[in-house]
Amino acid sequence: MLDKSVPHISVAMVNHDATNYPAFHLPAGYSFCFYQEGLEEDWCRLQLETGQVPSMESIRARFETEFGNEKEKLAKRFVFVQAPNGELIGTAMLWDGDTFGEMASRIHWVAVLDSHGGKGIAKALLSKILGINKNDFVYLTTQTGSYQAIYLYQKFGFEKYIGKTPEKWKTADFQDENETAWQIIENKIAEHQA
Repeated sequence: MLDKSVPHISVAMVNHDATNYPAFHLPAGYSFCFYQEGLEEDWCRLQLETGQVPSMESIRARFETEFGNEKEKLAKRFVFVQAPNGELIGTAMLWDGDTFGEMASRIHWVAVLDSHGGKGIAKALLSKILGINKNDFVYLTTQTGSYQAIYLYQKFGFEKYIGKTPEKWKTADFQDENETAWQIIENKIAEHQA
């Protein structure tokens, strides 16, 4: 769940041992399926309903820009979780990104509907995505409001990135913003663990 009560600041996380990860499985009745032509609307709906984007129009445009010419690749790296009633309730992908200046694998666009939260679905989804991965280094970008997801990513070996400004970062003052962001995230995680 995205907490919009905290300032929105983007952060990066890195994992240098991504082929070593915990293996979680979906609860009974849930199943994985890979992207097929026509599932774009389901993906857009999941991103909207989990608070990742402001509108269906914006996420449809984003899908077309980012993935429109990549249908073959999507079929191998873009995973959905299907509920027992057939509804698609979660998604994630292993994609390529150049945030750090060269192409690397990244965990991208993770979303699970709140109505199916607390069942271990996000854990199983991360295990599935990392199972597709063949590289030691994987990264992801997220934001302060996703501190619950960040806590989960940490369990999978992802660590906060605190190095020099990534080459493709979109803010001017990465160092100060990054420090502020991680203070917010760590405080929120500590609150939820108390």
